[in-house]
Amino acid sequence: MRNTISIIIILFSIILNANGDPVIKVAKYYGGRQAAVSYTFDDGLEEHYTMVFPVLKRLGLKGTFCVIGSKIGGTMKGTPCMTWSQLREMAGDGQEITSHGWQHKAAIHLSGESMRFEVQHNDTAIYRNTGVFPRTYFYPGNCKIPEVVAFCSKDRVGTRLQQVSIGSKRDGRWLKNWLNKLLSNGEWGVGMTHGITIGYDHFNDPQILWNHLEYASTLKDILWIGTFHDVAAYCKERDNIQLEIDRKGKYVEVTPQLHLDRKIFTMPLTMEIASDNVKRVEQGGKTLPVTIKNGKAYADFNPFKGSIRVYINRQ
Repeated sequence: MRNTISIIIILFSIILNANGDPVIKVAKYYGGRQAAVSYTFDDGLEEHYTMVFPVLKRLGLKGTFCVIGSKIGGTMKGTPCMTWSQLREMAGDGQEITSHGWQHKAAIHLSGESMRFEVQHNDTAIYRNTGVFPRTYFYPGNCKIPEVVAFCSKDRVGTRLQQVSIGSKRDGRWLKNWLNKLLSNGEWGVGMTHGITIGYDHFNDPQILWNHLEYASTLKDILWIGTFHDVAAYCKERDNIQLEIDRKGKYVEVTPQLHLDRKIFTMPLTMEIASDNVKRVEQGGKTLPVTIKNGKAYADFNPFKGSIRVYINRQ
């Protein structure tokens, strides 16, 4: 039945095209950007608060910080870690604080109650101390098997399944080329590091990271620099939504159908309209802001808030 609906929607889009209406779809990335990148920082190290957080704030960027609950206020292999007060401040600024396990134990060696405690107790600690429940999970030691992924993915928008190390082994040229490649290929890159000046995988010179973030910030119009949570949620919503499209006289009605948990998936989606002649876009009686880029119109919408009306100026 679902395949039949999809075929009908595709055929109807072809009819609309023949009638001169623009193709309407969900943009690949938020805001109609070409690619996406998420900067993730492991282990909850103190330098993430004292050094990384101020730079992100100055540049207007958001990062993802995965923490080990049992290490908060202490050390991780001798490297000082953040306090709950510092993490609460970062969460209040919109930085993502997520889970790296309660004791950084590889879940592939756990089962039953021990796995539940390692994963879920850390979720509870983060929520109690920051006010935000983590909806992503980062595997300690990058250790995972299908059974672990299934357990850790429950009630989340995603888990970190792959990443690129951006720490000590990289220089400015490599990092710049990495972003440029993401843009060329239309990909989502997940950068990962630990220490900044001390600790595992720390930078040979932290200025490499600051220069890179400065460069990334100049690309914000075409590169979505989002938290892991936001990009993971957007991609899953994008890949699971269907748009029913119908001409209603003066406007085109777009009805989104998304069968995900709306309490967990709260990321707006971006509608891409293949026309620069859009008069206005409405959802729920409210006008949505429209951005015109490269001959296309973009409008952010809530996939759970009902139909969208797209008004096109006809020449």
